[in-house]
Amino acid sequence: MNKKILILGGGVAGCSCAYFLMKKGYKVTILEKEDYLGGLSATHYYNGHPYEFGPHVWFWPNDDINDVIRELTNNELYEVDRKLYTFTGTDLYRYPPHFSDIQNMSDKEDILKELSLTRDEDLRLKSELLPVLGQCTFEEYFESAIGKILYKRFMKDYTHKMWGIPGNLLQTYMVWADRIKENYTGQMNAYDPIKFKESFLGQGQPNWYPKKGWNIVWNGMAKGAEILYGHKLSYIFDGKILTNKGSFKADEYEYVINTLHSDTLFDEYELPANGRLIIPFLIPGKNLVFPDGAESIHYSDNIALTRTTEMKIITRHESPDTLICLEVPVTNESKDAFPSNINISKHYHPRCYNWQTKDAIEFHEYYVDKAVKKFPNILFCGRHANFKYWGMPEVVDAANILCKIL
Repeated sequence: MNKKILILGGGVAGCSCAYFLMKKGYKVTILEKEDYLGGLSATHYYNGHPYEFGPHVWFWPNDDINDVIRELTNNELYEVDRKLYTFTGTDLYRYPPHFSDIQNMSDKEDILKELSLTRDEDLRLKSELLPVLGQCTFEEYFESAIGKILYKRFMKDYTHKMWGIPGNLLQTYMVWADRIKENYTGQMNAYDPIKFKESFLGQGQPNWYPKKGWNIVWNGMAKGAEILYGHKLSYIFDGKILTNKGSFKADEYEYVINTLHSDTLFDEYELPANGRLIIPFLIPGKNLVFPDGAESIHYSDNIALTRTTEMKIITRHESPDTLICLEVPVTNESKDAFPSNINISKHYHPRCYNWQTKDAIEFHEYYVDKAVKKFPNILFCGRHANFKYWGMPEVVDAANILCKIL
């Protein structure tokens, strides 16, 4: 048996696959275009402040994967209470929306009337009156679950700018972090975005940030692998994987594991997705600025920001200053708007949120089939390669499942 594996991409999926495969005795080579591992989850620093491409807090209900994070960090982990808020353009509310906040809204009577259409007298959702999750659009489900007023106030514009497509096109078979626990226990008949008790995101399961940042995890996972930095994939052709620095014969490896978008294998960038620009914004002389120790504030109106995050709440970095990460939705063409001397490579990614529409997913599957016909030993793993809306835990879990069957 050929015990050699070639991994395209050294992000979370690539590092995770390397980790689990090396435990099985495989010899792993990783091709990575940057000079660091971790992809969008790599920890960077600005004036000493650690930050990532958006806030990266680990939460997962099962110890099989949690134990990996404990091992690689030597259990040096901060517990994070994820206090999140939504700014609607006029008012600041807790996120997820709390029923007690609705009581203070000027139009609460109209809101309660809409809620009563799909709820019993105790305001519990009647699942038989709701569209079926996974068989309806985002707008169809949430207008039924919380009514048109709250949907417009909290979700309509936010969803559109987050994904780059309106809610009446977005499908509901992707995973939302707030219902991650229910998703993995199969309880998907009725998800309620309104909280009737005090709650924060991911409550009831670990919420971790490594005390030394995420790089200790990705570097630890890839330890022992051959890592070839600066190799940007250009094309797969004639039994070879071509990069800007050389070529690799696919048949020299038992498997080639792709963690990149499937269309990049053919030097194409056609799969629709919405991107992000993260702007690290240092506020000198201010220890903390967000209210009530909040981690992030979401902006549900139509201004450019989707979210701002006060990183010190997560990282516990000690400084008289604070670092706010501004998150702006972008497209692939947006990078041309910046002066040439501004380095945005670590802060800009044109395809973070893969469009979860039927047409987009079918387009992804077309590229997967095309790649498999050229390389029968190619496999796909990760947020980009599987064209999913996944966070770090889902990606690590997917890598673990894939590597178990090899």
